[in-house]
Amino acid sequence: MARRSRIPETLFYQQPRSKLWPLAGVILVSALLVGAMELTIAAFSSVGLEGISQRNIYSMLISVGVITTVSSLLWAATNRLGISLALVASAMLFTLTLHIRKVQLIDRPLMPWDFLEWRHVTSLAPTLLPGGGAVAAIGSCLLLVAMLVVMARAVARGEPRHPLPRAGRRYLALASLAYLLVIIFQQHLPVRRVFNRFGIYHQVWDQRSNYQVNGLTLMMLWNWEGLRLTPGSEYSQKQVHAALGGSPGVAPTAPEEPVDIVVFMAESLWDPTQLGVPLSADPLPFVRSLMQRHTSGHLISPAFGGGTANAEFELLTGMSSAFAPEGSFPYQHYVLRPLDALPSLFRRAGYRTVAMHPFHAFYWSRDVVYPLLGFDAFQSLTDFPSPRLEGPWVSDEEVVDHILQELADERQPRFIMAVTMSTHGPYNLPLTGDEQIDVLGEKLSPDNRLLLKSYVHKLRQMDKAVERLVRQLETRKRKTLLVLFGDHLPMLGPDYSTYREAGFFKEPWTDAQRERMAEVPVVLWTNFPVPRQDLHMSISMLAPRILETAGLRPPGFFAFVSEMSKVLPVVRNDLVRNAEGAYLPVDSQTSGEPAPGSWEDWMRRYRLLTYDRLAGDNFSAVQAAGAVSVDAP
Repeated sequence: MARRSRIPETLFYQQPRSKLWPLAGVILVSALLVGAMELTIAAFSSVGLEGISQRNIYSMLISVGVITTVSSLLWAATNRLGISLALVASAMLFTLTLHIRKVQLIDRPLMPWDFLEWRHVTSLAPTLLPGGGAVAAIGSCLLLVAMLVVMARAVARGEPRHPLPRAGRRYLALASLAYLLVIIFQQHLPVRRVFNRFGIYHQVWDQRSNYQVNGLTLMMLWNWEGLRLTPGSEYSQKQVHAALGGSPGVAPTAPEEPVDIVVFMAESLWDPTQLGVPLSADPLPFVRSLMQRHTSGHLISPAFGGGTANAEFELLTGMSSAFAPEGSFPYQHYVLRPLDALPSLFRRAGYRTVAMHPFHAFYWSRDVVYPLLGFDAFQSLTDFPSPRLEGPWVSDEEVVDHILQELADERQPRFIMAVTMSTHGPYNLPLTGDEQIDVLGEKLSPDNRLLLKSYVHKLRQMDKAVERLVRQLETRKRKTLLVLFGDHLPMLGPDYSTYREAGFFKEPWTDAQRERMAEVPVVLWTNFPVPRQDLHMSISMLAPRILETAGLRPPGFFAFVSEMSKVLPVVRNDLVRNAEGAYLPVDSQTSGEPAPGSWEDWMRRYRLLTYDRLAGDNFSAVQAAGAVSVDAP
């Protein structure tokens, strides 16, 4: 017979314990995770732990709520509290690691859409981690799979230590989901006014400030919804045509004597002599001579150290990436249907349109986007068998060979866009001994001298390739236009280290500093007489110049861009400058409609037309010859 306890159980268990008591622990762990993440990121930032003082305390409290609800959703789904918290902590560790590395490399916060292009990471791993990148990538994937398998087995076989009743799991999941939806879509709900009262704003126009104030959790959460484009004003066919200043126009026709077009977008082409660091020789003697004799100057790139796709997008479409959320890429997110662009306009004028890029065709979704922009053919890495290399990349000499081969067939005029790779980073690979230009003086540290020496060597090789291309084009009878420019400045060390040491970059950021860090050289060379002009404009403003130099009349939208460039030649997500050289407020908000002809009105029209072409009904699309435009009532 079992012996009864002398101590009555009711003395200690008057009522059964609530199954939700561990929620307090979830909240506490979530607060610790958010605090640890923000402190770790701040510690690795350029300003150190002082950066944590910029966080909005109310944003941090909301972030704790977000992590709590995500953990609770997993708890409700798996009925395993420990595993749920471990998954959330692992995801946060992975995210903050990527964020820190991205900020160190290009001074930009991690964005949610970075996770959509996983192929970029795997294809670049061997160059980011020479000799071990592939092993590290494979090892990380295997570790992740193993961890998921272990957790799945634990959920299937283990006994929960903190089980929830069925009704409790349902109510917890619904409450957590409701909280997340309110936070994600707060901009469209009355709660937004409450958030604003406590200084909580989704600063989509400035993602650096967005992160510094709201923290990584809220910035990542809000930007999933922030991929949407907005017209900025009333949207209709009538409004679009009014913004154009008339009908969309018809597709241009080629002149009787067509001009072949070669666009040579040189990776990271920039003039390093601007650093003020003495070099033993000029790395760009031929390009410099072209700029002195032909239309040339500077373009303002939408990117720095990377993001070539946005420079391509601006050049080919005439649209500015400034109207998309900072950090997004129209190639991946918005170019989902055929668009009027330079290649499509030239193709409709009877040209064969060819894109060349000696790298993976899938990179930046070029294999999907190029046909939508009007390219007939795309020569990617697989079309460069056994190529000559410059470091890990296909040399520019190989690209020049492909251009000349394509131009050899003169039965049809050509529009060719070549995007090169040889001057791409990393620049910290071991020197080969072929470098002929030395970095002189002691202005730079040894590591940064190595970076600069590698970069200027690559530039010199590119300069020689361009010289060979021009010498061949000079012998052609057919009129030819060569458009040579850089996509962005090179990333010479983390946190602008080479630029800082040389004194080229100085904080705090000013509009003039932003423009200086975005200026890339451009030259329009022709083998026929063209009046020389000085250029200084955003890359998006160059498309009409190319059409006009080729003898084609810019239609509708491109005519609008041409006129706008005379009023606002520089439009970037963080920079707007008028033709008189005055910098204008990027986030300027006017009450009501801006005055016609004002710079605000030009920006309103530009935004509206960009929305129409990327996310709207494309009322601004160029029409076929003979078509009649009818405005909707």
